[in-house]
Amino acid sequence: MKVVIIGCGWLGQQLAADLIAQGHQVYASRRSSSALRYLPAGATGFVLDLNASAEQSSQTAMLHDAIVICAITPGRGPQQHYITALQQLAGLAMLAGSRQLIHFSSTGIYQGLQGEVDEAAPLHLTEPRVSLLWQGEQALRQFQPTLTLRLAGLMGPGRHPGCFTAGKTLPDATAPINMVHSADIIAAVKLLLATPPCNGVFNLSCPLTILRQDFYQQAAVSAGKTPAIFASESSKGRRVNAEKFVRQFNFSYRFATASDALAYCS
Repeated sequence: MKVVIIGCGWLGQQLAADLIAQGHQVYASRRSSSALRYLPAGATGFVLDLNASAEQSSQTAMLHDAIVICAITPGRGPQQHYITALQQLAGLAMLAGSRQLIHFSSTGIYQGLQGEVDEAAPLHLTEPRVSLLWQGEQALRQFQPTLTLRLAGLMGPGRHPGCFTAGKTLPDATAPINMVHSADIIAAVKLLLATPPCNGVFNLSCPLTILRQDFYQQAAVSAGKTPAIFASESSKGRRVNAEKFVRQFNFSYRFATASDALAYCS
């Protein structure tokens, strides 16, 4: 199967390597030619800046009849650049006759909500980040079928949670942690590739709850770092319910809790 990964960074590179090992034909884009050297062996790399419209027409053959995976993140640039890039990608996929779009979005879209949230939760669209993520999802849905995966906090090889919080003071000790390991994201994508293309929005997050303080203490020990300190005040926080994907696709997580995944983040 032909798979095109747009924005092939930390997560995309792992996904590309796994798909290549399975025999898929993988194309992967970066915004600069210098970044192509980070792509795994066997991937056909190409430069694509979706905010530079002049070069898009040359990509239609590559995207024809392909599963296109959008791994573009909002980044730190102007918000409109992110939305424009996804609008351009949807248009390019339509022009090329792509088979399906799979979009990596974020459970950050639930910012401002408390308690248990699922894909049907009403969003706080007055929050700038929530609005940006929502507009990005809507932009890609110009193409059909588009399946959106809202990813919880990312962890995996080279991305150890204990390294990012060492010695810091953190809030919400008793709030749930929402994380997902890259191995489970890759497994979910591989399952989708074996399934007829469809539309939908799905959360991906470790299914069992662990509290933030417990998780980050374990993460610090696992990484050999100074544990984070938690402020005395705490909010209820939110727990991302990811059961919808499990039910619809009969998916099983490798890591039931974020703590289970810590040993696989070196």
